[in-house]
Amino acid sequence: MDSAFTRQWSLPPEDEATFNAQHNAMIAPMLAVLGPFFGVSILLFTVWDYLIDPGRAGATFLTRLLLVCAGASAYFPTGLRWSPVQRCAMIYATHAGAITVTAAMLEDGLLYGLAGITACLFMVSAIAIRLRTFFLIIGPPAAAFFVLSSKEMTTLGFVNGAILYTFSVVMAAILMLAIRVFRQRAFLSEKKLLYSSRHDSMTGACNQAYLTELAEREMAVAKRHARPLAVAMLDIDHFKRVNDVYGHAVGDEVIRQLVDTCKRSIRSIDHFGRMGGEEFVCVMPETSVQEALTCAERMRRNIEQVRVDTAQGVLSFTASFGVAVLTPRHPRWSDLLSDADTAMYRAKNTGRNRVALAFGEPPSAR
Repeated sequence: MDSAFTRQWSLPPEDEATFNAQHNAMIAPMLAVLGPFFGVSILLFTVWDYLIDPGRAGATFLTRLLLVCAGASAYFPTGLRWSPVQRCAMIYATHAGAITVTAAMLEDGLLYGLAGITACLFMVSAIAIRLRTFFLIIGPPAAAFFVLSSKEMTTLGFVNGAILYTFSVVMAAILMLAIRVFRQRAFLSEKKLLYSSRHDSMTGACNQAYLTELAEREMAVAKRHARPLAVAMLDIDHFKRVNDVYGHAVGDEVIRQLVDTCKRSIRSIDHFGRMGGEEFVCVMPETSVQEALTCAERMRRNIEQVRVDTAQGVLSFTASFGVAVLTPRHPRWSDLLSDADTAMYRAKNTGRNRVALAFGEPPSAR
């Protein structure tokens, strides 16, 4: 197998959980349609029973009916709260088991029904996305097949059936893995596209639209549960001079270094985004006034310690911060952001490279 193929066998835990959730969401609505269709098909195979052994067709029909009814409980969600894959496993165990058990009740039924028994295996290829799940689903019907065929078939017939069944299991498992790879590639492509639509291409920070979406969501949660929320707005000091003296390539590097530095200075629950140009915003849930000032001051200190190598020598830079906290006077995200913006410009007008708090409190200088 080529490396591009094998690289997609596994995903990081968080991505794997999302991938599984998407898979469950995809197959859940199918069960209400495919489940009954599968069940009716199992019952209609009674016609085949009649052609093979008319005297036992009645008994096989009742057996099929009982097993199908037992599996029918998984066609729709129930109080058991099974996952869609668990429901599929229940349907397969009862319905595929019905084919195997009733075939064993007929004279040479397992020999004649081997094609149908093995064909059911390939249905699991579309249900499972991991080998462990695949073998757990096919396990009970497979055990029933091997036990019954060892008792009902001749030695040669059993060996022949076992070889064909095992070969079908291998092929169905390979098909399942191939389907997983294609689904996983689609999942990763979708994830990459979603990331690109939400993040600034140069820095990896949230873009303005996505940051606004996150901020409005955090504001709604903070208001609903009466929790604190703070926002810090920052702007690189004298950034035009950096571009004019060192060039836009160095200016871009300065922006990238600032974003990397700020991301390392905040918590995992905080949201850092680029509003445009050299302006950035950090949304800080569950953060009081003092905690927000401390975080902004930490980012400010870390930024002034950054050094960028250029053709003209080592470049250092600073940033000015404005901090605002959520209050009843902020009905909208734009109101809170406006207060942070006003505080940031007050920090610039009072000397730059400092943190200012909204509502007229004195700035925090170096």
